[in-house]
Order: sequence, then C-alpha cells, then structure tokens
Amino acid sequence: MFIAIVDFTVEPESRAAVIARLLQDSDVIRTMEGNLAFSAYIDPVDDGAVRIWHEWRDVEHFRTYTASEVFKQLGLVLRPLMKAPPISRRMMSEVLETIA
Repeated sequence: MFIAIVDFTVEPESRAAVIARLLQDSDVIRTMEGNLAFSAYIDPVDDGAVRIWHEWRDVEHFRTYTASEVFKQLGLVLRPLMKAPPISRRMMSEVLETIA
C-alpha cells in the first residue's frame, strides 16, 4: 500500500473554505481506481493546520491521481490559500492485520 500524508497551513479564516473544497472533491477521489482512503483533518490546537491522508493500492494509482483533473483543480484552489508550500511525506506500507 502507498500512503501520502500532506500537511500545510492556512490563515485560520481560510480553513473552513479549504475543508469545504476537500469535502467537495473527496467522493470523486475516493472512487478513483486504486484509492483505499482519502481524509482531511484539522488540528484541534493549531487553527491553521490541515492534513490530508491518502491510502492507495500502489504508487502508480497515486500518480494517476496526481495527474488527474481533480488534483489540478484542487491545487488551483488550495495553493493560493497556503501560507507555505505543503509538506508531503510518501511511503510504502504493509498491512499486518485489521482489527475491528
């Protein structure tokens, strides 16, 4: 499994618009081939911090996402609101077990 964690900050007054846009696109992203999870989180302490959590079947599916129109449009909206460039950590992972 391929995981990407993207952290960025925005002005506190922009955070609601950022989350709204992420929610708007989340259904499309979650239905893309190879997507296992897509979630946006806000920091309960830092009111300008946003995190996006991605899980993809493999890196090729993630690359297809980053080449997609939805990714491009999301960037056009989000990047101007960011206080600094996002930090994206990307890694491979193996699920050992799922406990419900």
